[in-house]
Amino acid sequence: MMNMKTEQHENFVRRLQLIQDQTGWNLSEIARRVMVSPQAVQQWAKGDTTPRGERLKRLAAVTGKPEHWFFMPLDANEPSNSLSEIPTSSSRDMLDDKEKALLALFNQMPEAEKNRLIVHAKATLQELDLLKDDVLSIIK
Repeated sequence: MMNMKTEQHENFVRRLQLIQDQTGWNLSEIARRVMVSPQAVQQWAKGDTTPRGERLKRLAAVTGKPEHWFFMPLDANEPSNSLSEIPTSSSRDMLDDKEKALLALFNQMPEAEKNRLIVHAKATLQELDLLKDDVLSIIK
């Protein structure tokens, strides 16, 4: 019987191949988008290792898949062409340079600072909405 780690690695290899088939991305392109070394992605593709932590989060973000999806066994009724759409370079779902820079900085922060930044951003958006409402009421 296959051990859990080996099974998860094999599931990950299959899912990574599905991503490649759907997007046309090679391993180097995946590495560039996930901001890891090509060697790391090659190890993932061979089943030697799997991404964890921030690397897994970035992989999930660029593919539009939840983190757990990469470790799920393939369903016999799930052909690769029936997978939900994965963002391509022409899609608006792709991150622009500013978004990539912001995400890279955000991912380096401790969790407490990430939470503080999220609260601050929400408060700023609420203030902008109130300001917009004030301006609209003056215009009317």
